[in-house]
Amino acid sequence: MGTVAAASPSTETTFLAIGDVHGHWESVIQALEVAGAVLGRAPDAVLQVGDASPYRNESEMLMSHVPSKYRTMGTFAALRSGDLAAPVYFIGGNHEPYEALDQTEGPYPVPWGDNVYYLGRAGAASIENLNLAWLSGIEGGEMLPIRGTSKKERSYYLECEIEAAIEQGQALGGIDVLITHDWPSGIIDGVGKALIRVLIEELKPKLQVCGHMHTFYEATIGDTMVHALNAVPPAVRGRDRYGWWRLYSTGSDGSIRCIAVGS
Repeated sequence: MGTVAAASPSTETTFLAIGDVHGHWESVIQALEVAGAVLGRAPDAVLQVGDASPYRNESEMLMSHVPSKYRTMGTFAALRSGDLAAPVYFIGGNHEPYEALDQTEGPYPVPWGDNVYYLGRAGAASIENLNLAWLSGIEGGEMLPIRGTSKKERSYYLECEIEAAIEQGQALGGIDVLITHDWPSGIIDGVGKALIRVLIEELKPKLQVCGHMHTFYEATIGDTMVHALNAVPPAVRGRDRYGWWRLYSTGSDGSIRCIAVGS
């Protein structure tokens, strides 16, 4: 697990962005340990881009839309107090216990475990000195006014949630980081979703992070850095692991720069 670049001691806020975890929360601990070594302290926050699979019990595991041969409890339930050196804020992907997540009540983020917080379906808030906006889930084809109740349909976002993220984000002011599971369209032919691009164009975040495709990729949309994250190493099954986490810092001018990349 290598890193690149070194941290500046003058940074104001530091945060990790982590790709699809798929229940391998030991990888979150590992990323925090490396980030701590780079910084000389724990980062201020962790932003996770969905498919966290944070199952607290077997019942929640069975709520996820996952083929039975891939369905495992993972290590979330085994986390102990103090295992996570920084608060972890996650959104939903397409493999989450949404039946349980949707029973949570705001204001978001809401506690989901020790030092772990669920951001909710869609919204924006100032968290850990960062203005964040987010959208959980994936596009399910035709946008419907009401989400279905099957495991698969629970993973789809609605147009009203896109609108909520835009409205709340614009009310908050300038957005530092937009967190989505889906990629935006227009950065690779045939990949990404137009509604995610709309979010970027409307909110103009400094940084957008996403996952889902288990691929590391960098692009820009206007002045927004778009960083797609790989899945954590145990989830990629021997494929290239580069870019499964990235460590960022904010400058005194409000800029965001990447100071290390997990490999």
